[in-house]
Amino acid sequence: MKKRYISIQIDTISNSIFNKAENKEYATEVLAVSHDELKNDTKDWNFNWVREATDYQVYKLIAIEKPTIIQGLISVEEQRGFYFVSLIENAPFNIGKEKEYVGVASNLFAFACKLSKENGYDGFVVFEAKTALIEHYKKTLGAQVIGHSIRMFIDEENAEKLISTHFKS
Repeated sequence: MKKRYISIQIDTISNSIFNKAENKEYATEVLAVSHDELKNDTKDWNFNWVREATDYQVYKLIAIEKPTIIQGLISVEEQRGFYFVSLIENAPFNIGKEKEYVGVASNLFAFACKLSKENGYDGFVVFEAKTALIEHYKKTLGAQVIGHSIRMFIDEENAEKLISTHFKS
């Protein structure tokens, strides 16, 4: 299996995504994504999500008002004591300075923390970051580096912050 590093900018932390052109917030939902959706809707994405789904569980983020449009994807795997995030990617229209929606990546990380907490791992999430983004993840997610590596984790306290921000009761 090819090793990949998380390299996505976290642009905002909120309980929604924000459409810049419309100046409007959209409530979101994270759902398991089907093979057909991955095959049909991710052709122009940076990663091969169909292949990713053979090794990991893949989830999509949608705006509830626009349920047929995938805003971003995350792949996770339950491991001993935590959830591992293999990949996370914004939809192509949510990348760069001209992105349509902000808040996608933080919603997906919060979901991974919630999944971890619901399965008895206190919200612990582990991922591997590109070196240039380590400080960014420390600042935006409260993630910490493991030893002298590029492997990072979100602990119980910071997971709870993400969960409580993104998943209002």
